[in-house]
Amino acid sequence: MKRILYLILISAALCSCTNKTLIEDVMSTHENGSKKEVRYFKENKDGSLTCVRETLYYMEGMKYLDGPIFDNKRNGVFETYYKSGKIMSKGTFVNGIREGEAYTYYENGKVKYQGLYKNGKECGVWKFYDENGKLEKEVNRDLR
Repeated sequence: MKRILYLILISAALCSCTNKTLIEDVMSTHENGSKKEVRYFKENKDGSLTCVRETLYYMEGMKYLDGPIFDNKRNGVFETYYKSGKIMSKGTFVNGIREGEAYTYYENGKVKYQGLYKNGKECGVWKFYDENGKLEKEVNRDLR
């Protein structure tokens, strides 16, 4: 019974999401006219708009940064990309502040470095790797 209720709730959520059209607003452009910063908005029942996503682009048109917005602040996982489309970094924001684990990758997909953020500041042990994935060093970034 719980499983059926869960499936009904998931289905309802998915259906409600697919009926919502996002409105794209190009906030700024590069010198060549291509879009640089784009915000995506959903229309509320009262007709007002709420920003739900932020995407930045390279001048050549490829995605550079992407992530969710809530209450006009970065909230959730943001990712940056190389021009090749491969992921460059991944980190979480809570109310516009970096929080939790953060990863930066080489273009070959191996982790370049990883560490933690607390209240927007680097903390704990940060690990740095070479392009083959071998640990090169660890740096303790204690909060002071």
